Amino acid sequence: ESAMKKIEDNNTLVFIVDVKANKHQIKQAVKKLYDIDVAKVNTLIRPDGEKKAYVRLA
Repeated sequence: ESAMKKIEDNNTLVFIVDVKANKHQIKQAVKKLYDIDVAKVNTLIRPDGEKKAYVRLA
């Protein structure tokens, strides 16, 4: 639900990524897979151990 709000309001996609992945790797992967420009990447590690990436599109 909050992910859908971010997509609509902030032009941001939300991904669950590998805990070892850094922001640069996430940016390159999104650019390669979806052929879109990335403005910035915010990450957080959830209490259950998964890493979530908020990818803002340019």
